[in-house]
Amino acid sequence: MTITSLASKNLFRRPIRTGLTVLGIALAVAVAVSLTGFNVGYRKSIDTSIDKLGFQIMIMAKGCPYEAATMMLKGGTGLLYLPASTYDEVRNDQDVAAITPIFIGIAQKEASGIRDDSGSAFSIISGVEKDSFMTMKPWLSFTEGTGYSGGKWFDQNSTDEIVMGYEVAEYEQRKVGDKYLISVTPQGKTEAVLHEFKVVGILDRTGTQDDGTIFMPMKHARTIFNRPSELTIVGLKLKEFSGYNLRAFEQRWAKLPEVQVVGLQQVKTTLVSLVETAQTMIAAVAIIAIIVAVIGVINSILMSVFERTGEIGIMKAIGAGRSQIFSIIWIETMILCLSGGIVGIIIAWAGAGMVELAIRSLIDTGTKGKMVTITSGIIFYALAGSAVTGCFAGLFPAWRAASMRPVEAIREGE
Repeated sequence: MTITSLASKNLFRRPIRTGLTVLGIALAVAVAVSLTGFNVGYRKSIDTSIDKLGFQIMIMAKGCPYEAATMMLKGGTGLLYLPASTYDEVRNDQDVAAITPIFIGIAQKEASGIRDDSGSAFSIISGVEKDSFMTMKPWLSFTEGTGYSGGKWFDQNSTDEIVMGYEVAEYEQRKVGDKYLISVTPQGKTEAVLHEFKVVGILDRTGTQDDGTIFMPMKHARTIFNRPSELTIVGLKLKEFSGYNLRAFEQRWAKLPEVQVVGLQQVKTTLVSLVETAQTMIAAVAIIAIIVAVIGVINSILMSVFERTGEIGIMKAIGAGRSQIFSIIWIETMILCLSGGIVGIIIAWAGAGMVELAIRSLIDTGTKGKMVTITSGIIFYALAGSAVTGCFAGLFPAWRAASMRPVEAIREGE
């Protein structure tokens, strides 16, 4: 019988104790894996959301970077406006490769669809210049559905055509050709005005704020909100994007009154900082859980050693060496920790969706897309960490067992 098989049989002699010890390790590993998966997934989600914006820099009215991040990545409603002349000035900058103006407004949609029977709700209206907007986001395409094929962008001079994002169309069960009613209270007015539009296109899912947005021509959007000379955002790309060029661009245009230049890297940093405190707290909980699990392992193995004192004495009396006794106890600890690590990884992987749901319910992360990503690298390090934990946790119990004198051990075990 090999030392490994002997160690395994010893663990199965107390299945309840072994199972509870493995469970304790598994829960600690699951917390650590889920936390690491959230860190990886959240950063990927931010990168994906920023890439899908289509531009590198936003120019908008002055406000905190989080307002900018929320507005662009999650379709926030805390709207500030800047003069339309800002676009005319900036587009002539020598470093600008592409630029597009965006006007965002919040409208009240009128109950008229399949899921509108509970009353009115709000819609995010985005006024865009079709050509420059598509230059920034060439991947946008139209979905196909039952009863219609494809779709198209509105005519730039249209006053009754809209394009809907995937999620808003899916939620309201709209299709190409349907009518869509919204009420808008123009700036300076107290009464809402009803507007009727025709859906001429429904975009494919993008996993960004575009999915929940209704697009219409820039000119008409500004008209119905009675803001003919205002914009919400100017998005642009530089010919050569670098930290130096970005700083130089910011310095040139920060002189404009009530305007801020926001680089998307700054938005990324802001969004990451939103959850740093929560991540620190969760990391502390994970560390505490791991420490408790290690203590549980040491306690479990020590109890096993004390219960088998007489048995260990007999083994040494018939010729078992210190190294053999040490190896048996040490391997038992390794089996416990590695088994707990494997079970913990399975728990974390199976429960990733629930962890993501819990995080979204507690923290407004400002992004869409998968937020908990458990990669092969995380699995590898979790297993390696379990093995290292087993190595250190098993040292004292193994040394304690190997140090027993045969005669005293047999006498104590009687």
